[in-house]
Amino acid sequence: MRRYSFNRGFTLVELLVVIAIIGTLAALLLPAVQGAREAARRANCVNNMRNCALACIQYHDSQQSFPSGWIVNRDPTQGNNLIQNSEGWGWGAMVLAYLDQKPLYRDLAVSSYRLDVILTGQNPDSRLNGNVPNMINLVTTPLKIFICPSDTGFSGRGGVDPDRAFTGSGAQSGFLGNFQGLSNYIGVAGHRRVTGELPNTGTFYGNSYVRMADIVDGTSNTAIIGERDTQYCHSGTWVGTQNTWDLFYKDVSMVTGYDLPKLNQPPVVDSTGNLTSMGSFLCGEGFSSLHPGGGNFAFADGSVRFVVNGVEYYYVNNKSPNAVPAVPCTDTTGEYANDHRRPVKPGLPGSGQQNGVYQRMMSRADKLPPGNLN
Repeated sequence: MRRYSFNRGFTLVELLVVIAIIGTLAALLLPAVQGAREAARRANCVNNMRNCALACIQYHDSQQSFPSGWIVNRDPTQGNNLIQNSEGWGWGAMVLAYLDQKPLYRDLAVSSYRLDVILTGQNPDSRLNGNVPNMINLVTTPLKIFICPSDTGFSGRGGVDPDRAFTGSGAQSGFLGNFQGLSNYIGVAGHRRVTGELPNTGTFYGNSYVRMADIVDGTSNTAIIGERDTQYCHSGTWVGTQNTWDLFYKDVSMVTGYDLPKLNQPPVVDSTGNLTSMGSFLCGEGFSSLHPGGGNFAFADGSVRFVVNGVEYYYVNNKSPNAVPAVPCTDTTGEYANDHRRPVKPGLPGSGQQNGVYQRMMSRADKLPPGNLN
């Protein structure tokens, strides 16, 4: 008797079941893979910020102070008077030599020439002097040390958001259409919205000269650098500012931020989708991040911590104590200019209320307890 064997294949139902199982496993694994990638990007961001903070500390060890937040230019031919409407170097450019970027620091002549002069092609190096295209290449150099791996929306390989591109007096001679190097890492100016040489409560402001000894609240409690994303809040640049005097979108917010805007405050737009004047300082002048749930901040001791969106927030402005919502504090000389709590007065909204934890961590000498950042 002859026996026959048949090779049995998969039925359609079995194939569909297998496909469904594979799809389910893929759906379960995809968030885990994405989470692992974001964890790696966040770790890389922390490393970048730590290196930037350590560069500022090394600068302090060498120069006996942290770098100025931005340079307000002076004209030696006009009695050394301050120059308005001119580009000035930012703190990021001043620490290039401490970030393994000595050739770039040297070629840009950061310590020798003003930024507005460099943008016209002038340079003490005879090989570079008069070469505007070369100066443009240097100023538009993308540096990974200043770019958060989670950020998106920047131009090309690492150019600043088009809304931040230089169009000022020095930039007129050929810079238009070129985007200076991006930076997602923004210096902490403090509690006030001020330009020029007006003092602030943080570490980086105009021609500032802040020393470790000036950080009375402790280096581990005082943030000096925070994140700002490009996609929503237009980030900034390591190069400098376009105008250190006028309060507008290309001023000192290109290199620094302050503590009125909440962490990851969404931009405010009008009915046509354009950024409002309120939206300008509620997003593009504060701190933000594409890391879920908060953002990284570097502190004056070189540490980096993740600050959550829900960190305690309360903005004290004793010049306009009745303003709701809060308005930027620009007072530097008034009766309560240096107070970090509202005076106790009957009927005053928030009477006796002190700055929130978010505000306190950005002031170097408010003498208030640091609070919980988590």
